[in-house]
Amino acid sequence: PLTFSQASLCLSALAKFHSTAFENEEVLQMVSTSLCEYGGSYHLKNRNPKELDQICDTWDAFVENIQEAAPADFFERENIRNIGQRIYNVATYVSDELSPSYQEEFATVVHGDYKAMNVFLPDNIDGVPLLIDFASTGVGIGMSDVAMHITHAIHPKYHENGGEMRLIEVYLEELNHALPSSFKGRYTLDQAMRHYGLATVDYFRFILGRMWRGSTIQMFKERENLTNFAEINRTVDAALAFIE
Repeated sequence: PLTFSQASLCLSALAKFHSTAFENEEVLQMVSTSLCEYGGSYHLKNRNPKELDQICDTWDAFVENIQEAAPADFFERENIRNIGQRIYNVATYVSDELSPSYQEEFATVVHGDYKAMNVFLPDNIDGVPLLIDFASTGVGIGMSDVAMHITHAIHPKYHENGGEMRLIEVYLEELNHALPSSFKGRYTLDQAMRHYGLATVDYFRFILGRMWRGSTIQMFKERENLTNFAEINRTVDAALAFIE
């Protein structure tokens, strides 16, 4: 996983990328017809329908297989119980809210797979990150990239004590700085946090339905030192932190 400062650098670069097409209908129309119809490797429309159809069973099996490594009554908490069914119930709504047309407010071009391995970091303080792998790029809401990056590329310990919010603020400050003056302040914190919350739920739907299906404690142990896996797929503690 990245350090807090490395993640901040990646999020700043991402904000600059998003600013280049923010509500730019001409550019976004070309993106919508020339690149992915639905921006994002984990977009619901880009996934196998079985992932969502089976997500309740996937959750029940995950609980059965992982509960002995979780704190007592962890999976009985009110905000955690029946997550599989709750995700199933809201998945289509959440995806629709994060799938603007090229003409809609807050639409931009999203990277679509913004994990740590898709950013080359500079080896000096004057360098800038280089984004790579645009196979899933299309029109979307920028916070979909932000939510994926913060979850996928950063150890959960950096989310604690306001760390998650500070990373979001890094992105928003750079976005507002990079946007033309006529856009400054229009993407409010309240709107950004709504999108971030939806995008986090959306990414959780993907992780549960695709990456955690069939997971066991032993599988997490086997992946613990595999750096090409996200932390939430490598350790039970990180997975539980994401659920929480």
